[in-house]
Amino acid sequence: MLELNDFTTVCPDDLNAALGFQIYNDLKHGEQGADFQPNYDRNLKVFYLIKNDAAYVPVLHTKAIDFRIIKSLHENLKQRNLYLAIVDNTANILYYKMSECLTENQSTKTAV
Repeated sequence: MLELNDFTTVCPDDLNAALGFQIYNDLKHGEQGADFQPNYDRNLKVFYLIKNDAAYVPVLHTKAIDFRIIKSLHENLKQRNLYLAIVDNTANILYYKMSECLTENQSTKTAV
């Protein structure tokens, strides 16, 4: 069983470490005996929680998401499903599965 200290020693950002620990506590209840491991990619500067074939990236609901980093992480973790775990201020966690074909939303561009 992991403790908060296991997350803070891996992640240089205390907020992301705490979010990762919160996600871990949420996920471990649904999967008895699941082997979760906190990880930090120093090149991408992104923290994530990994379990067998899945990786979970904690995101605070008020923070912008850099999808270039998410896409690069997804490419690095080839055979794993990648999820954004968005945590809001009420401690709800929304899990979004990322696909390989992330594209920029073109609907925000205006025609003249």
